[in-house]
Parts: sequence; C-alpha cells; structure tokens
Amino acid sequence: MSEPKIVGGSNSPATRHRPASCPRAIPPPRTRREPLVCRGLTAAQIRRLPATIDLVTAARALGVGRTSAYELARSGRFPLALWKLGRSYRVRTSDLQTFLGLTVTGAPEAPATQSTNRKES
Repeated sequence: MSEPKIVGGSNSPATRHRPASCPRAIPPPRTRREPLVCRGLTAAQIRRLPATIDLVTAARALGVGRTSAYELARSGRFPLALWKLGRSYRVRTSDLQTFLGLTVTGAPEAPATQSTNRKES
C-alpha cells in the first residue's frame, strides 16, 4: 500500500514542525464562519476573585478583549477605576461587582457609632 499524500503548503498543520514539549496536535486554522469564543466569567467566579485583579481579568468579566481593554485604560475610558502599578493596571473587585450589579458577599459592614458615657441634661 502506498503512504497517504500530505496536502498543503510547507506551513500547513500537517507538515508544521511541532516541538517535543507540545504533545497535542496543532489545530487547523479557523474559518471565517467559526467565531473565536472567549468565555467570560460567571457571577460565582466573580464573587470568588481576590480583592484586586488585573486588567485582563476585569475585561474578561466585562466581555471586553485584551487589546481593547488596554486601549480603553490608556485613553482613560475604561468603565472602572484603575490603579496603575508600574506597567500594570489593577482593578478593585468590589468596583467590578458593583458595576455588574452583583451583591458583594462577605463585605464588612460599616462600624456602628459608639455612644459616649456622658450624661445628657
């Protein structure tokens, strides 16, 4: 029997070199009809986030792509308050939850005002 013929150019998935550290086969290129699905975060996942998150995680929760998020941050139009630490941006998770209308669970309540022991006359 003859061996099957490989069809495609030198950069096709069938002939592209794959490093030994990559055990999975390289997926075929997407067609125009197949949307690239980038799943957002569920409400339960957002509630479990730490106190501050990076810009990409916040953008993912909002359904915004990475590139668009950085463009919005640089132009000052990102819908949440940002902290710039060095070259990275941080977002408060409580701001994200409030923006999305999620209740903040486990948030500390405001301290009660303490009355003084003075006698009123």
